[in-house]
Amino acid sequence: MLTLIELSSSVALLVWGTYIVRTGIMRVFGSDLRRILGKSIGKKSRAFLAGIGVTALVQSSSARALLVIFL
Repeated sequence: MLTLIELSSSVALLVWGTYIVRTGIMRVFGSDLRRILGKSIGKKSRAFLAGIGVTALVQSSSARALLVIFL
């Protein structure tokens, strides 16, 4: 039971940290970031490939963070 509570709290901290980083980036870059992303990923095929790449990076960094938390 204690392990489940520790896992839940670790996931909650990871989600909260991700939210804080997203909020900070949006405050700093905001509309400029949206404009740049809109121009650079104009075609659906490029947007799809960029989404796959970003997803792979985010998942691997999240997995690394969870491993570091538990080790």
